[in-house]
Amino acid sequence: MDFIEKNKRIVKSSSIKIGKRTYFFDVKSTSGGDYYLVITESVRTQEGTFEKHKIFMYKEDFYKFTQAYDEMMAFMKTEKPDYFEERDFSSDIDIEE
Repeated sequence: MDFIEKNKRIVKSSSIKIGKRTYFFDVKSTSGGDYYLVITESVRTQEGTFEKHKIFMYKEDFYKFTQAYDEMMAFMKTEKPDYFEERDFSSDIDIEE
């Protein structure tokens, strides 16, 4: 039985490992059937423990969140275009679904 089957509220899950950080993206379902997004950053500390930070994104926030995200990405692409050059990150990033 995989993680999604154990936690029936999780509809879809994905994670990205980058160095000491892992980002989890979980679409969950409320008891009423609505979906919401949980973004979790898990960071390994020097002591070997993990610090977790979560953002809960509800349907009424999706539009404003993506608008602000798009605005910040456009700004950074203009100000620091070298940040967005194609690079081979395959050894640093592990994407799981």
